[in-house]
Amino acid sequence: MQKRPVLKLLLMLVVGMTVLVPTFSAVFIYGYGQVDRAAPSDAIVILGAGTRRDGTPSYSYARRIRHALTLYAKGYAPRLICTGGYTQRHPKSEGAACAEMLRAHGVPESAIFYEEQSRNTEENALYTYQIMAANGWQSVLLVSDSYHLFRAEAMFRAYGLTVSSSPAQLSSSSALPWQSVIRNMIRETAAFVWWQLRRWF
Repeated sequence: MQKRPVLKLLLMLVVGMTVLVPTFSAVFIYGYGQVDRAAPSDAIVILGAGTRRDGTPSYSYARRIRHALTLYAKGYAPRLICTGGYTQRHPKSEGAACAEMLRAHGVPESAIFYEEQSRNTEENALYTYQIMAANGWQSVLLVSDSYHLFRAEAMFRAYGLTVSSSPAQLSSSSALPWQSVIRNMIRETAAFVWWQLRRWF
């Protein structure tokens, strides 16, 4: 009979950890992305977010690019690095689509770099690091949507880079829909935990 209170307590602890830990993690990740941490850097890195069927950046990616252009105009970095490989929607890579939009906004060719091999944030960090290392650069200013920044920063720091970040929403007049925020918070929390587990084991 004495085992039942112990089992109930263990069950409550398991349920609490299963529900509360992810919830608090999601809240933390959301709050982290609301703060602008932009700092002068060697390069502004624009994290990919897909392309449209006509090969132009998706709505989300274009928002990130516009914010990066604002930071570039303010002198935060002398160059921009676009990231993102090929998708099934169009034969043009995300990186190439981003670079094209930068050129259309008057950024000189000498200030534009891009990689078009990556398929996810972890590979964004890897291939950006290779560009940085080849040129002797050390610090990056990441631009992405707010919910994405905590995990992205951690992945770029894993390569020994000095990292700051700035949420793309700062240059947008409209907030993200709450459904999108919740969905992305769940995804980001799970993705961060999975990345950490893979690193540990």
